[in-house]
Amino acid sequence: MHRSIFFLLLFTVCVWPLWAHRIIAQKPVPPDFPASIQAAALRGDRASVAALCRDWYATGACSPGVLNWNYNALIGLEPSSLLITQNENDTYPAWVLQYALNVRPDVFILNLQLFDTQAYKSFFPTDAPPVSAGNSREELLYNILNNQADRPTYLGVMLDKNLLEANNQHLYLTGLTFKYSLRGFDNVAVLRHNYEHLFFTDYLRQRLLVEQNPSTMAALNLNYIPAFLLLYQHYTAIGELGKATDLQDVILQIARAGDREATVRAFFSPEKKDSNFISEVPVKKFEKGLKKAGGKMWAAETETTNGQYALFLQDLLQNRDFEQIAICKTTQTNWRALLSAEQQTLPDAVVFEHNHPDAPNMPVQNISYDAAQRYCAWMTKVYNAATEKKKYKKVLFRLPTEAEWQVAAAGSKGGPYPWGGPYVRNSKGCYLANIHATKPCGDCPQKNSLADDGGFFPVQADSYYPNDFGLYNMCGNIAEMVQESGKAKGGSWEDLDSQCQINSIKLYTAPSPAIGFRVFMEVIEE
Repeated sequence: MHRSIFFLLLFTVCVWPLWAHRIIAQKPVPPDFPASIQAAALRGDRASVAALCRDWYATGACSPGVLNWNYNALIGLEPSSLLITQNENDTYPAWVLQYALNVRPDVFILNLQLFDTQAYKSFFPTDAPPVSAGNSREELLYNILNNQADRPTYLGVMLDKNLLEANNQHLYLTGLTFKYSLRGFDNVAVLRHNYEHLFFTDYLRQRLLVEQNPSTMAALNLNYIPAFLLLYQHYTAIGELGKATDLQDVILQIARAGDREATVRAFFSPEKKDSNFISEVPVKKFEKGLKKAGGKMWAAETETTNGQYALFLQDLLQNRDFEQIAICKTTQTNWRALLSAEQQTLPDAVVFEHNHPDAPNMPVQNISYDAAQRYCAWMTKVYNAATEKKKYKKVLFRLPTEAEWQVAAAGSKGGPYPWGGPYVRNSKGCYLANIHATKPCGDCPQKNSLADDGGFFPVQADSYYPNDFGLYNMCGNIAEMVQESGKAKGGSWEDLDSQCQINSIKLYTAPSPAIGFRVFMEVIEE
């Protein structure tokens, strides 16, 4: 989950205003299209707004760059979204795209500047709850956001900075907009999809069309930089260095045209940090979810998740430690290629019913043994060096020995599985772990004949019931590395029940989508 408000404050530039006659003066175009559109909107005259937008486009006077910019702002939004804007150049050109070119007509664009007028409120969707104007822009925006619970809502990046900062904790950057969401989600995955599959970026790479006012367009394009820097971080962290280099070229070209090259280049070539660099990740994140597993040994309640591992990779990126990034990056998995021919025809909603394996709350997998060791060493360094209040003075985060893992998995119960009994299904026939099921599920409320145990692949790290130590998925889901290189314990989603018993061993020689790890903490000094 990444917001990148900091980058936004550095690079967002509002272009005030973007009049048609100041962009292209090659034709005798009436200079009042924006003013006329505004007047029609304030009257609540939607038909006139549509007609004026079509006329404006027909003259050829609309800046091609501004239209491209607004196209990219609209194209990646969810169906029937609400897009909140504030300026002329991120509202009227977007209306031109909708009314003249039928680009995303399902998106409702609400301009805060116009909302003060009662007639303009008639533009608001008829199925939306009534919204009061409020005494300030902040109050108005608050009223709007709190009346759109069922409608995907986005804020344009060119909104007043104070408005964005006031809602920072719920804003997630997806391109030229922030999605407002009370629940965290992987906005970087959305940003990547938008950039790679939906955005039109050729005009950013080379000047294809002549702009009458290139300085205005250059300032507008600076608004891409926060999202592109965030995506650059992602590409670098996962080792897609070719894509990172290509995007860096685009970013620097935008920055150069907008007279911000020195500021942006510093991001790519910061001052070298000393070898004592320490993460700013709060150590409370490391202590959370640890369960006593005997003596001075504690175990994480879940397998290490993608979200937890991402903090590590981001720290490496901040420290410009590309050597470690290359070692610790995850290997992407083509999950559909692992399905049978019959299963590959199923929609994503069925295959990834309980979330995609790459989501933040899913267990990290497809990493090397060396990477897992380095992650544990990083946690140890960060925790022991932290000056904030913490539970212990000195600890060691590490992979467990095989014996330590077995003690933690068994808890206080005997038997081949963490729940004690000799069976992998309960009295109703429901599977108690995410394994390779060979028999159909019993009387389960969510029975699926192709994934009888609840998932085709890894499921959420805290799925199923924990053992009596409070540890989830000690059997199945993802096999967990131990200190002995090449050995993993507990079995995985691809293994039979007999291979997921506490004393079973899964051998590996390379990263695998079925193998991850769980961190154990040894208290050295209380």
